Amino acid sequence: MNKTTTKSSSAFSWLFSATTISIVMLVFAFACGLTSALMWERSNSSWQTHLDKAFNGGIALFGTVSELRSQPSREVQSDIFEFEIVQPTKVPESNVTQLRFSVPNSSVYETSLTLHPPSAAVTSSADRVAVRIFSPQFQYSVSNLPATNDGLAFQFGELSRGIARLCSDATMFVEIDSDNWLSIRAPSIWSCSSRPADLRLPALLLAALTLGILFSVANGFSQMLENLASDIRKAATSGSIEEIPERGANEVKNLTSAVNAFFASERQRLEQRALLLSGISHDLGTPATRLKLRTALIDDQILREKLDRDIDQMTDMIDGVLSYTRHEMDTEAPRKISMRSLVEAIVDDYQDLGKPVTLEAPDKINLDRLGNVFSQTSENTQILIRDHQRVLCKCRPNAIRRALTNLIENALKYGEEAQVALHATADHFTIVVSDRGSHTSFEQPEKLLEPFVRGENAKLLKGAGLGLTITNSVVKNHGGTLSFSQGQNGLEVVMDLPRWI
Repeated sequence: MNKTTTKSSSAFSWLFSATTISIVMLVFAFACGLTSALMWERSNSSWQTHLDKAFNGGIALFGTVSELRSQPSREVQSDIFEFEIVQPTKVPESNVTQLRFSVPNSSVYETSLTLHPPSAAVTSSADRVAVRIFSPQFQYSVSNLPATNDGLAFQFGELSRGIARLCSDATMFVEIDSDNWLSIRAPSIWSCSSRPADLRLPALLLAALTLGILFSVANGFSQMLENLASDIRKAATSGSIEEIPERGANEVKNLTSAVNAFFASERQRLEQRALLLSGISHDLGTPATRLKLRTALIDDQILREKLDRDIDQMTDMIDGVLSYTRHEMDTEAPRKISMRSLVEAIVDDYQDLGKPVTLEAPDKINLDRLGNVFSQTSENTQILIRDHQRVLCKCRPNAIRRALTNLIENALKYGEEAQVALHATADHFTIVVSDRGSHTSFEQPEKLLEPFVRGENAKLLKGAGLGLTITNSVVKNHGGTLSFSQGQNGLEVVMDLPRWI
């Protein structure tokens, strides 16, 4: 069953490759783009044909109007227009005679105009044609009707085209003589039911949908790589030994697998080096102990004391190397703890031994809050730290304890006392350990982080110069930074760590 499932998954794995998805999306985009272009072109062509039909119908309408104006009793017929001779009611208002036409109650908008040829061609009032258009929806724009040498026929064509473009159940009245008007309806070209389907909006929506899908797919590939980069960066800075989950397209999975293999190989090589170094350091402890015993047989006291100091120094270096290798080989899993409780416990242990170690921790933490639509300014919000939730964070508690203990030991060794301060924000917490009275040179403080490097004031004291190296390694494995600053009374060492790794 497992073999069948493996074969099936491998047979269809090509479907989830970036190459296959890219080819499919290119074909999809081409098909959608071609469909959108065809829909747009077909819609434009249909509309142009419809408007040309309305224009030609307007020219034919002018011919019918001309015949009726010359022979009012002539019967006219048309496949496009519906004709009827009507007599409007004349109503005198304010010394002006108004015409009232019988139109449906819904036709509330009236467009009045007079068509005429160019001014030079007008010889009498018979050359002018009065027109009334009633529509239930809007008035028509007549300012763009050209008075060209093409004459009234062209103007009737443009007027009919304009009515067809802004379709409605319009009724046109054209003056035949002083008493009779020609009522004209054209459902086949002027009504909205006769207009062709306008596919331009669906074409634009299809094109926009295609672009949105392409952007989503491209953003998906970019997000896969961004997530992988974030996982690699997190693994590199936090010292995590867990494998990066393989997800996404096959190419991204293969890249993730290669990165996991590289991390595993590097971790194995580091462990082998740490084991070798630990073994050598452990083996050196036995001859160092024998040397310590044999120096007791030397009668020369001065020589014996010098040898004892050298052996003690060598033993301290061996112990420091063993501590460093134990830290490098440590596989402690991160846990959610209260950082304030951990720091308080460490400080309390020193105070129980009578050591001058104090803690400065605020009862409130500052959370950076950005401005919003209700508050335009950015300000800090202070939140009270409750007993059951004091600066919660996810870290490796034993490693943090080891790092903080090294800093406190250095402060007690090279200064008169150790002052520990804890500060927290929404994303980070900071532990500051300051001493009193140390005189470490601040020209190049970063050199103190290198193995076996000690300050000028530490040459006469016991130590191997690995304490800050171990502390720096712990901080880096948590994705934080270790820095130095000159305080008012001595050296300040600052551990800035993220609250969640």
